Amino acid sequence: MVTEYVDCSELKRLIVDKKLKPSTLKYYLRKKGIVFTANNVEQFAEQVYTIFLGADEISDIRDMMSNENNYEKSMIVNVILKPETEDNIIDVLMDEMNKPKSIKTNDYQLEQPVKTSDGAYIQLCYTRKLPGRNKLLEYEKRYLRMNIRKISDREVVIDIRQQSSIDSKNALKFIETISKGDSTLNLRHINLELLNGKNKIEFFDRIAAYTFGMWRLKTITGITVKQGTIEEDEEDEEIRIDDENEASTLSGISQAVLNGSGLRSNEFVQESINKGYYISAMRYRYEHKQDATEFAVVLSFKNQDLRVDIDKTYLEEEGRIYVQPFVKAEQNEIVVKFQDAAYKIFGELLEMQNAE
Repeated sequence: MVTEYVDCSELKRLIVDKKLKPSTLKYYLRKKGIVFTANNVEQFAEQVYTIFLGADEISDIRDMMSNENNYEKSMIVNVILKPETEDNIIDVLMDEMNKPKSIKTNDYQLEQPVKTSDGAYIQLCYTRKLPGRNKLLEYEKRYLRMNIRKISDREVVIDIRQQSSIDSKNALKFIETISKGDSTLNLRHINLELLNGKNKIEFFDRIAAYTFGMWRLKTITGITVKQGTIEEDEEDEEIRIDDENEASTLSGISQAVLNGSGLRSNEFVQESINKGYYISAMRYRYEHKQDATEFAVVLSFKNQDLRVDIDKTYLEEEGRIYVQPFVKAEQNEIVVKFQDAAYKIFGELLEMQNAE
């Protein structure tokens, strides 16, 4: 969030220097009810830089600049109350996070947990030692936000937002500490290994068939097929295969990552599944039913946990589709909807499996 005044000339410089695409800014302002028709970059910059924009608008514009860090990446875990307690799970978690023994630690610095209408959120800061000998660059501060969404009085989903697997490991360590601090709390992982071979594939197929309101599935652009189990902290040994140049045999392949389009019906994928491989990650591409926008989202399992990551977002302008990060609020809405759908589908498959 931008908290300092940004002079309008800075915005003009971004446009003239082509660090901010005119079509990007036109799209954003059009959604605000402001329409520009200038085609020349310099002319457009002269027109737009005189508009007074607040901190929220400047933050949105910064988020829309093409940068890998401008895409939301998340991991979710589940915490439930054990049957013997009648307390509200949000209250139990808030009490535990506010305990001095939980907050005063050398590993983390915590902001005050904030209760919301549908749960709570907390921001965590930790220090990471960087490789190298330069004392000025010896340590780096990392910030994590965890959104706690209430499913019921006894159950929550914890949505961890991070930029790397190192961040998520530290967040999980914190959640495990909190869970162990109260004997009534039980941490559960959304773990692909809990599903049988058929349901590991069914999980990803049901996501593809799920209805997401104003978004519809355009194609599947990435699939990871795997043999064996997902080991803790494993180093992925991947064989990448272009769908136009398929391998004719699976001999010696433990994991394959395919990129292309329409991959679910791909011959190599079908052969893999028929020979006992399962799907461990899938990239879906969706298009908006009304706006000229698209996005690609990846659902995957890292160690024991489900990840939902925005891979890329796209905007169509004058018949051309190009990469364009959505504002954070829009990305967050997509991530939460996919998290909720995945959590629901995973629970249904587990329940159906246990009833067999």
